[in-house]
Amino acid sequence: MHQFWRVDSNIGDRRSQLRCTWPKIAIFVIAALVTGCSTAVFSDLFTTYSEQLRASRYQLTAGQFEHAAELLAEGKVTDNSYYLKQLELGRMLFLAGDFEASQQHFSRVDQQLKWLSSQAEYRLSTGLQQFSTLATNDNFIRYHIPVYEQVMLHHYQAINYLHSGGLESALVEIRRAGQLQQLAMEEQPVSLETQLQDYQQQYDELLKQYPSPDTKLPNAYQNGLSYALSAVLYLAAGQDNDAYIDYRKALALAPNNHYLQAEVARLGQKLAMSDYQQYTPLKAQPLTEDQGLLVVLHEQSIVAARQEVRFTLPLYHQQRWQTYTLALPVISTKPQLAIPLALSLEGHDFATQQLVQIDALAAKQLQQDLPAVLVRQILRVLAKDQLRREVNQGDAKKGENWANVFANVYNIVSERADTRSWQSLPALAQIAIKPFAVGKHKLTMSGLGESEVSVNIRPGRVTLVLTNDLGSTVQLFNL
Repeated sequence: MHQFWRVDSNIGDRRSQLRCTWPKIAIFVIAALVTGCSTAVFSDLFTTYSEQLRASRYQLTAGQFEHAAELLAEGKVTDNSYYLKQLELGRMLFLAGDFEASQQHFSRVDQQLKWLSSQAEYRLSTGLQQFSTLATNDNFIRYHIPVYEQVMLHHYQAINYLHSGGLESALVEIRRAGQLQQLAMEEQPVSLETQLQDYQQQYDELLKQYPSPDTKLPNAYQNGLSYALSAVLYLAAGQDNDAYIDYRKALALAPNNHYLQAEVARLGQKLAMSDYQQYTPLKAQPLTEDQGLLVVLHEQSIVAARQEVRFTLPLYHQQRWQTYTLALPVISTKPQLAIPLALSLEGHDFATQQLVQIDALAAKQLQQDLPAVLVRQILRVLAKDQLRREVNQGDAKKGENWANVFANVYNIVSERADTRSWQSLPALAQIAIKPFAVGKHKLTMSGLGESEVSVNIRPGRVTLVLTNDLGSTVQLFNL
């Protein structure tokens, strides 16, 4: 549930009792910085997360995964973005093929999430951080890892376990990803009216300027890639019923995916499901005794990063309407187009089809975060403006022009949007599933650095191939 401060438009009158002169303002700002800096690096005050990660993202697109990880300043465990950066490092080292190190970074985040779920101290520290944002910005709040990013954490951790032969451990991770999505689905969302309370008019005014993402997703947490991988792992473990259920979930999110339609039909008939035909238009094609399944999961590019944009917004303050400038995060309104991976095996040509648009999940998450972000921004602008007014009153009496200049400059440079999100994730994922005759074959993949790989199709078993267009090594599993 989102948390934010709530005060009325007379916040300045209430705080004016402090009768702030320059020394008192300095004390207020320094105290806020100390509160925030105990859990944040100082650069967060003046530099957005997207700006800090720009060099690493460039190296990712160039296929220099280890260099991308080296460029990312990990920081201290008390930093507000520390665990987000652990996710980034886990993904970068995953792409570099260092699966053991990747697993360690993801495990740190997982342990922290478990700890946070039961710690009252965290709620107290969050309140202190919320106070510090009135003098700074949202980057001084500890980063809250949203559900879709937690799901991807378990997704990649499952694959890390597969590399060490741990199918059971991989199944545990993928089940946890499913449980997260189920819990998020059952949780009652906070209404927009409750979040905005006294600021509905300002929110509506902002939306006239704000570039709303073009996403029709019902939520930001259901992930077809996670469901597809879990279905494949369930097949490998001989749990066909669970595989059928998760293929159906994936198909509900990508209803035009021919491969998912075929798998739902195949498993539905095999399990004698009386209603499977209502989920797929295809007729069942069962595997013969001399066939196995080839599954290709292909990731494309990297997810769109949040960027900072400034907006003007009218607010009622000091008994009159005034126009203020707010710094807010935005994300690209144009999701990347899926580029199918052309495949060929033993003279059979086929191509991947889209499974999930992670760009759209990131955009939907920002859309859901926006009301709470806006309320915090409004309160912060009002608080900073009141500080500036108090300095001006002191200037009129003492001529302390330098204090007024400091307050104005500080208000401008510290007004930074919170652009944090897991920015090394893929932009989208695709899938191909085909039955092939038992034996060793050459799988050709057009447009990849590693364009050919040898696969061993086994009777009734699954051969899983993981690829991406960033240039990392193709991963192959005989499950």
